[in-house]
Amino acid sequence: MDTKKQTLDQSKQTIYYFSATHWDREWYQTFQGFRYRLVAMMNEMIEVLEQNPEFSVFHLDGQTIVLDDFLEIEPGKRERLAKLIADGRILIGPWYVMPDEFLLSGESLIRNLMIGHKTVAKWNVPVWKNGYICDIFGHIAQMPQIFAGFDIRHAVLGRGTNEHTTPAHLLWQSPDGTQCITYKLPDYGGYGALPHIFDNQYYEREWSREEKAERLKAFVDSEFARTELPVAVVMDGVDHEPIRKSTPELVGLLKELYPEADVKHVDLLEMAKQLEGHRAELPVRTGEIYEPAKENGPYVYVITHTLSSRYPLKKANDQNQTLLEKWVDPLVAVAAVRGYSLQKSYVDLAYQYLIQNHPHDSICGCSIDQVHKDMEYRFSQTEMIGGQLIADIMNHERSRFETAKDGADRLLTVWNPLPFARAEVITVDIDFPTAYPARYQEPFGYEEKNSFRVYDGDGREVPFGLVSMQKHKVVRIFNQVTERVDRHTITLAVEMPPMGAAVYRVVPSATPSRYLAKLSTGDRRAENERLRLVVNGDGTVSIYDKKTGASYDRLLSYLDDGEIGDGWFHVNPAEDRVVSSTGAPCTIEKVEDGPSRTVFRITHTLSVPESLDETKRNIRRSDRYRALRVVSLVGLSTGNAYVDVETTVDNSARDHRLRVLVPTGVAADSYFVNQPFAFVERPVGLRVDTQDWKECDVPEKQMGGIAGKRRADGSGLAFVSAYGLHECAAHDDEEGTLAVTLFRSFAKTVMTNGEAGGQILGEHQFAYRLALLDDAVTNADLVRLQDRLQAGFQASSVPVAAEYVAEMQGSFLELDSAHCCLSIMKRPESEEPNTVIVRLSNFSDAGDAAALRFERAIASASEVNLNEEDVCALPTDGSSMLKVEVPAWAIRTYRIRFE
Repeated sequence: MDTKKQTLDQSKQTIYYFSATHWDREWYQTFQGFRYRLVAMMNEMIEVLEQNPEFSVFHLDGQTIVLDDFLEIEPGKRERLAKLIADGRILIGPWYVMPDEFLLSGESLIRNLMIGHKTVAKWNVPVWKNGYICDIFGHIAQMPQIFAGFDIRHAVLGRGTNEHTTPAHLLWQSPDGTQCITYKLPDYGGYGALPHIFDNQYYEREWSREEKAERLKAFVDSEFARTELPVAVVMDGVDHEPIRKSTPELVGLLKELYPEADVKHVDLLEMAKQLEGHRAELPVRTGEIYEPAKENGPYVYVITHTLSSRYPLKKANDQNQTLLEKWVDPLVAVAAVRGYSLQKSYVDLAYQYLIQNHPHDSICGCSIDQVHKDMEYRFSQTEMIGGQLIADIMNHERSRFETAKDGADRLLTVWNPLPFARAEVITVDIDFPTAYPARYQEPFGYEEKNSFRVYDGDGREVPFGLVSMQKHKVVRIFNQVTERVDRHTITLAVEMPPMGAAVYRVVPSATPSRYLAKLSTGDRRAENERLRLVVNGDGTVSIYDKKTGASYDRLLSYLDDGEIGDGWFHVNPAEDRVVSSTGAPCTIEKVEDGPSRTVFRITHTLSVPESLDETKRNIRRSDRYRALRVVSLVGLSTGNAYVDVETTVDNSARDHRLRVLVPTGVAADSYFVNQPFAFVERPVGLRVDTQDWKECDVPEKQMGGIAGKRRADGSGLAFVSAYGLHECAAHDDEEGTLAVTLFRSFAKTVMTNGEAGGQILGEHQFAYRLALLDDAVTNADLVRLQDRLQAGFQASSVPVAAEYVAEMQGSFLELDSAHCCLSIMKRPESEEPNTVIVRLSNFSDAGDAAALRFERAIASASEVNLNEEDVCALPTDGSSMLKVEVPAWAIRTYRIRFE
């Protein structure tokens, strides 16, 4: 006998009727087009709820931006709307917008929920504490823990699940053990199950009462059949659906059909509360939710290839997240503690523009062209606001130096926003006056160069390589003041302190400033302490790891195939032609070779079909060809266990996909990728048992910019991207190949006859690293490597007198931890003075101790949740250090107030 069923009261069934709408803010129409419909929908909603008290409750899709969008047009309706919200007739929150999960940073998801909670607070009502993610294209492993950080203990989802593997009710568990009672939407109709029963409300025919009863009964019976609990849900909230006026009638009909059941038209959280009593009976699902769809029907596709749609938007989003999270937030926090406070509203506005680009149909790149043009504007606003805030703080930092306009020496300052020391090779611009006092020419009077030396803070000379010069370059000093300078771009090894600045002195030299030591060991070879790099004749590269003895051969070839898909799906034409760079013309140049870095420029010219040819008989790649130029700068620097790659593609073709191949040589049957606050492992290859499913498995899946493979001894190779790349495949082949999608070009957009924007013609830049792995390299090490690549540095030089000695401020924060990484440091939302918020994330299976060392003494410290609400006080000893214990895979947030 099934003991599980014995523990449940099967005699009393409960049926929950869920009234809602799902509001894609922009998709097959623009924001303004959908807002026009939103205003009509909400006006009707207000009227229906006011006139019919039997219509108990309406859920406003879990996102609050619709309130702002509505009130911009109907400000006079605020009081009527507020009363319905206050009476619990309209439920709002927790999101600002319903986002995608796979394409965003963890901090963006947190900020989204914070803005949503703030918006609800303005209405003086409780937040609807449901993790409503009904239409998101798959779900990250840490979402239950993120929800719990806002005291959200229940969720609703559908995509990425199947009824044959996932029951209607389950416990979804994050890697740290946090659980979330979750309702899995039905495969057939999902969050719009009822509209699909009745042929969609937009085209609703007149059903007889008998027909309605028959269809309702069949659906509710099927809902009871997919759970062992006596609970069923009638979901009535499809895309852009107006309020269903007949809801009270349908609720009454359900009561007639199920006279012994408790039929409720209430807040769906009541169901969650009921399920709390059956928590022990619920099955546990751990980690990401990411299955393709098996059964036919209008819903439940997981939709994978949005990860590679409209690359420029993915790149802009990653760069803006980095700008705010790794520069603006920490620098504004440091400046405020040090007495230079900037208006918080600037930061809020920058985030508002950014998060408004995070609705799933927006950031996923699966909307019409005008939607994505509008996104470009929002990204530009975030970039300009964030850039101005950083410029203000950098100017304030420079103002502490006693500059001397005619001084021959220059102070080169390099800022590091990350909480750990960095020894790196950087490329930096130094602007000299056009009348610089020290110059030299190679005999007999060739190119004239400035002659100078660079010294660190201890007076040690730092060798450098000259990359380029620009004579008489116009630069803006401030406001309308400009001057001409001679800009020298150099490469040198620097040592940056944690979350602070390093100062180097640039001094005129009476002798030529040449450095003859080189990192290259041949025309196509370079070597440092850790690895040997070889550029092969076909333009691929090989790396030999001196520490582990492993070799990685024929890395970085490119593969181009046909594309007949759209923003949602990659699809190859049946008559396809796949073009490989290994047979393409290739040029190899050594373009930089100094004491600390060597760079090779590898140019492939692939001859690819210019577009698709579509006829009544078939779709095939054209017989007309275009030259697809792929230029990669492959660099090796001193001390690094990785190779830097910067790739530029001049996309002159249409209807195709370009991938970069990394044959790791690792025979492991799994690979790993990063996600917000987590790493996940997946099997290589694809599930061949899905070939008959509605949506078969595909090899391409999500990554957060990091993907890799390891051997049993820990050795292996990782691909680490700076921005824009979120789709990779791990092939089940002899070479252990990782295939990273650079971009897809497609013509199809939803509900149009095709548009040009998805083709993304023109130049595109990519930046990534090929990192060697060994048994000492942790997940946290890879996160820190990506942080360094993404954050880069800020640098400037100012003229000073020869006798001037600069006094530098120390590190504001240093994090000492094996497995914990800083997710963000920021000012508290409360604007409490002399206080910062610090969030850590543990990227390991074991608990970890972390020490936070600040530049000043700590007055008090407390742990807070993700919404910055107090959890508990932490002991402090009057010093500048806070020690904390962070459990395995946990996200922990702290409020620190200084003396």
